Amino acid sequence: MENLIRMLEGARFYGAKSEPIDSIEVVREATIADGWRLQVLRVHHGGTSDLYQVLIDAADSDVFHLPEVIGAYGAALTGGSPAGFGVLHGTAEGLAGGGRAISGEQSNTSLIFGNNAMVKVFRHLEAGQNPDVELLSQIPESPHVAAVRGWVTENIDGEDHTLAMIQDFIPDADDGWRYALGFSSLDAHFGPEASLLGEATSAVHEALAQALPTETVPLSSLISALEDHLDQMLSRAPVLAEHEASVREVYRRLAESGGADETIQRIHGDLHLGQVLRNQDTYVLIDFEGEPARPLADRRRPDSPLRDVAGVIRSLDYAAHFPARSGQGAGPADPIAWAAEAAEAFLQGYQLEPSTLLDAYVLDKALYEVVYESNNRPDWVDIPLDAVRRLLGS
Repeated sequence: MENLIRMLEGARFYGAKSEPIDSIEVVREATIADGWRLQVLRVHHGGTSDLYQVLIDAADSDVFHLPEVIGAYGAALTGGSPAGFGVLHGTAEGLAGGGRAISGEQSNTSLIFGNNAMVKVFRHLEAGQNPDVELLSQIPESPHVAAVRGWVTENIDGEDHTLAMIQDFIPDADDGWRYALGFSSLDAHFGPEASLLGEATSAVHEALAQALPTETVPLSSLISALEDHLDQMLSRAPVLAEHEASVREVYRRLAESGGADETIQRIHGDLHLGQVLRNQDTYVLIDFEGEPARPLADRRRPDSPLRDVAGVIRSLDYAAHFPARSGQGAGPADPIAWAAEAAEAFLQGYQLEPSTLLDAYVLDKALYEVVYESNNRPDWVDIPLDAVRRLLGS
């Protein structure tokens, strides 16, 4: 068990590294060829517990990245279940002949089979249908998403948990973040690309609104949610304390503006340049799970599409400032102007006018980034902090 604990503590997909693991129990286990064990583990830490999915060898090392393991796992899925437990919904066609793992992922593991099928293995398991499966299986055929072919669930503690999802693979596509950095590092205009991304984002939002229920809510309810989020962030990042009064003033003025009711719907929930692919024709949105740190029930709630729009706008600002910070070229001569031009083009492609409510969501996203960078990459915290100051006019 000690080897298993060390493996989890060092795994990129394990999300409770700030607390020691107290104990682990095996909830489900099945053997794949050559003794590899597919397990669902209940990991106890800090007075709580989480479920994680692993595939380990005799030394308790996770081996989901090995080609021979991926081939055996794909064959098991094709046979109707992942080697002994789990129920397959839909189809698992196209997984024969082995595969490879996509490098660089953190919260999940994606396996590519041939040139047309991908399996996303969910590592942190929660009760209920994963939003990635739920949303992508509801959107009608679209050039802006990768269609779902099937998914695997397992009943644990009386509730279904999503173990894996099989979907179309988008070949010959560039990661949206790297693609944007190619422009930024050369100080090349990204406007036409941002406009195309805006069109794709709008199309996906429209498809989600048609496929799933929408609601009309008073503006005050959205402001209240922003204020609650601010309270949470202030407790996690003391550096934000000096801006609290100014942020609350922004929300107060928004509340006094007498804005109309707003429509909320299912959205992506964590949209940024790293969550899109650029293929030959357009942009494809991926990873519809929402922010992984939020509980699944929260991620499945309807929200304003402006949250996704704000996520892209903030990501464009990151792309503008990243090259000079990372040594990947000089970057734009004027990063703020580069990001502003790209953001304007994105809104034009989306066919959305700037608004004070959108500004509030962009501010909320920048505040969240300060919290994230403070806890994970403190050397980067100046990027969102500078954005907060600009957005507050200070």
